[in-house]
Amino acid sequence: EFYDKVKQWYQRRVRGLTSLLVLDMLVGRRGLIGAFVGLMCFGAIVYHTRPNESGDILVEISSDESEETQPAGADSIVHHKMVDTEQNKQLVDTELREEEDPQQPGVDQVHQEPPPQQQQQQQQQQQQQQEEFTKPATVPASSYTPEPTIEPRGHHEGAPIPSDKPHIGDSWEHVKDTHDILQFVRGQCEKYGLSEAEPGDVRKPRMLIIPNNWRDNHRILYSSNPKTGSTSFKKWFTRIQGDTRPYEEITGVHNMKKYGNIEDAWDLAKSKTNDPDSVTLADMIKPWYKVGFMRNPLTRLISGFRDKVLRRTKDGIKGDMINIDPSLTMESSDAEKFAAFAEGVVKDTIHNFHFVPQWSKMKLCDFPYDIIAQTETTTQQIVEIQKATNLTQFEFPGSRSDNGFDSVATVHLAHEFYDKVKPETLEALYQFYKWDFVVMGYAKLSNPNFPYLDFNQDFEKEFGPLVYERDSPNEKVRLGPLG
Repeated sequence: EFYDKVKQWYQRRVRGLTSLLVLDMLVGRRGLIGAFVGLMCFGAIVYHTRPNESGDILVEISSDESEETQPAGADSIVHHKMVDTEQNKQLVDTELREEEDPQQPGVDQVHQEPPPQQQQQQQQQQQQQQEEFTKPATVPASSYTPEPTIEPRGHHEGAPIPSDKPHIGDSWEHVKDTHDILQFVRGQCEKYGLSEAEPGDVRKPRMLIIPNNWRDNHRILYSSNPKTGSTSFKKWFTRIQGDTRPYEEITGVHNMKKYGNIEDAWDLAKSKTNDPDSVTLADMIKPWYKVGFMRNPLTRLISGFRDKVLRRTKDGIKGDMINIDPSLTMESSDAEKFAAFAEGVVKDTIHNFHFVPQWSKMKLCDFPYDIIAQTETTTQQIVEIQKATNLTQFEFPGSRSDNGFDSVATVHLAHEFYDKVKPETLEALYQFYKWDFVVMGYAKLSNPNFPYLDFNQDFEKEFGPLVYERDSPNEKVRLGPLG
């Protein structure tokens, strides 16, 4: 019925157009042109009444002939789709096709469920993809490690330990009592005359951070030290402040605007006295539980190298490294690249505040910490911090290797990396970081207790005469960019 109506409509149009063309040829001078136009119109009529592959009649309706036609782009066509059924022939639907992702259903498209067998296959594929995602990654120790993403790379189990490297003791065997650590540090500071503050006075570390909700009885003051787990600690601070997102989704933690204003701590101290002008730093920090973290200088330097060089370059070469070792290429091992990097650090051609000695900018001898924890034993010592500050309800994030970012924990790369370092360069590193070793009691690479604390060392035998030179260039905080 619909087809007959369309046919009659076009026949009327053709008869009328044919009559006009015949009249034009008889009385006009453009007969040939008129005949050509007539043929073109006839061809267009035939084309627009063509059936599609399924036998349905597709009729293109121009915008000036249908008030219901919506504006469309160059690739948009309005189709009236006719479907034959045994009962009747009716207009089923009208679809407006626009430029869109062919994989995504359109706004007005009808979603059709796949057959049961196809659904089962899709479920099996999704399950296989999930299993592949959760498998441990097999990434070699010496490999380019990309910038971390929201989803951690690799596995969620402990990092594998290279079997051909010297044994690294379990951290549980090397946890020191907090009182013993503080006593040792203060004893070393006094023994070697390392304190610069007047008696009863204190010196401010490089960066002090408090949570922005400290008024909720969260009186914890954190002295941030780069490459000692500061990212994890700051993420923990965001959790204390109320951020409930998974830790892997929390970013931008080094933006100090996220945390409390240290001036509030000063205002609190001044409010407790009748003479606000007399309040000192020592007065201000008294109500706070003061936390600092340190790390073995050798593993901290590897961590800095992996973060600032390997993860931020395509070839793992940056700064003066290529001048130190012109044979370096992208294919060189990470250990070979690290050897050039370490030499640049001791020669002061590669510098960044992430690589300078820790003890001086942390003011270990001039700031009354309640705990000086070690990156190597964070798992154990963070529990003590949580209990002391009544923050046990806030879970502390795991390390990068625990969360699957690094294929091998940094501590287990130490022997591989330092095997490539020249002996004279390694000795220069020991001298460069000697006060970190001496003040904290960290063990050298050759010590069976590496990388943990060893208070029973003969430090003068290990590092030579220990005379602190206050203006030593090694103690300058170099803030220039890497390279």
